[in-house]
Order: sequence, then structure tokens, then C-alpha cells
Amino acid sequence: MITFLSGGTGTPKLIQGFRSNIPEEQISIIANSADNFWVYGYYVSPDIDTILYLFSNLLDIEKYWGVINETYNTLDFLNKYGVNTWFQLGDKDLGMHVFRTNEMQKGVNQSVIINNLREKLSIGAKIFPSSENHIETRIITEDDRNIHFQEFWVKYKGEIEIKDIYVKGLEKAIVPNLALNELDISELIIIGPSNPITSIGPIIDIKPIRKMLEKNKSKCIAISPIIGEAPVSGPTGKLMKTKSLEISPVGVAKLYKDICSTIIIHETDKNYTEEIEEETGLDVLTQNILFRDETIPKKLSSFILNRR
Repeated sequence: MITFLSGGTGTPKLIQGFRSNIPEEQISIIANSADNFWVYGYYVSPDIDTILYLFSNLLDIEKYWGVINETYNTLDFLNKYGVNTWFQLGDKDLGMHVFRTNEMQKGVNQSVIINNLREKLSIGAKIFPSSENHIETRIITEDDRNIHFQEFWVKYKGEIEIKDIYVKGLEKAIVPNLALNELDISELIIIGPSNPITSIGPIIDIKPIRKMLEKNKSKCIAISPIIGEAPVSGPTGKLMKTKSLEISPVGVAKLYKDICSTIIIHETDKNYTEEIEEETGLDVLTQNILFRDETIPKKLSSFILNRR
């Protein structure tokens, strides 16, 4: 059994590579819940839904979010009614959110809702939220606005200046017991190449999860989302800078040094190996981690599996 800690885009691409090498029944995912938010009256879980769509072969793998061959008739009509439709929810995608919201109104837990969706979509992998109750990443802007991360990244396209980031409700997060058990019994734990501040951070900073990762540090591997001094994608660099962290594989290694034994960095970053080993004690492996096409995560997954 392999358990992944996953945000959006980077880690799902890696997971797709593993799907070509092992049965999905041998895969578990703990997905970031801190991107969850209410929009247009529905509760949306972007990172969790990406994983659900990935395993049900519904994911638009050109974008690595949303449903393939999507239409946007609902949003078109909301626009006619004067609604600011800054967050894209397609007509098919909306079905997921209607189902989830209705179940929540009945008092059903997030992990149960996700498991019901998993069964309805015939998914063999186990999928868990990092928190049963609502947590959310908040951005403090330079002009002192307090906005949800989705507003920062989607509505404002990450182009506004920020001065702080925090996860609201983190200290009250309730982790599904089954998710903690998966971390404990898995032969391998993989921290995927998702944003370490707003995708992975809100998972590993939940106390029960961090405690379990520390216990199982020897079997935990992280993949860097940074090559050289630049993030592979997204606002990782800007967010790490806000937290006064070095934007490099070294900065990533320092974030994960207490919960991992190994980090995989890009093959062109061998010059960072000695510094990472000296400053963090992590074993450093170099591979191609730039997922330009589907063959690269397949090769990376084979490399990792062959080291078990």
C-alpha cells in the first residue's frame, strides 16, 4: 500500500504515473481540504475532486482540473443574472457539488461523502480528506484584505501582493481515523510535488497527521515542486517568499526534514545535494521530475517502486 499526500496538479500527475504500474487498490490518498470553500451556494473541494475525477477517468488532463468535455451553460445563465462567475464550475462538475452539499445538509461527514462518491464512480483507490470539518487557507493582502486562497489564485490570478498566509481552523481539524491508519500501515508514504505552502502544508501541519508522519519518517519520500530557483507551476515561489523560505530544493527539504527520510530533486539540481544532506539529513535522489508528458511520471513511479 502506498499513501500519497496530495494537493492539485503536481501530485495527481505523479499518481497517474503510479496507476500505470500498480493496481489502484494499492493506492491511498489524503487530499488537501484547505482549498474547500462555498461558491454559488455549493460546497466545493477542488483538490479532492481532482483526485476523484482522476481515478474515474473523468479528469480533463489538459488542465488537470475539471471534467473532460465540459460545458458551462449554468455559468452562462448566472452571468445573465449578474452573478460574478469568477470561479469556473462546469455543468457536469456541478453535479458533484450539488451531491456533496445535499449530503452535508443531512449531517454526513466529509469522509463518508467522499467514500460514497468513490463507490458511485467505481474507484478502487482509497481517498480521504485531510480534515472532516472545514478548514481554509486565507491570504492577507498588502492592503490588509483577508481573502480565501481561491480568490487570490483564481479570481486575482495570483497577481496581488500578499503579506501573510494562514489556515483558518487548522487547530480544530479532525482527521479521519482511517486516514491515519493508512499512513501507519502503508509501506511507502509519498509527499507529492504540490505547493508546499497551501497544498501540502495544510495537511502536514495538522497535529495528528504530523505525529503519524514523524513516527513513519523512514518510509516517507518527498518530491520537490521546485527546480533550481523556480517552481514547476503555480504560486509556490511567491508563497514561500512570503514565509521567508528559500525558493529552491533546499527550502523544500527544510520544510519536510522532520517528516521524511528522502527527497527527490530534479536531475539538473545535483549541485544542491550536499547542502541538503548537510542541513537536513535527508537522503537526496535525482530524477527527472518535470512532468512535460505522461511518460515522465510513469518513469519516476517505476524508479520509486523499484527502490522499495
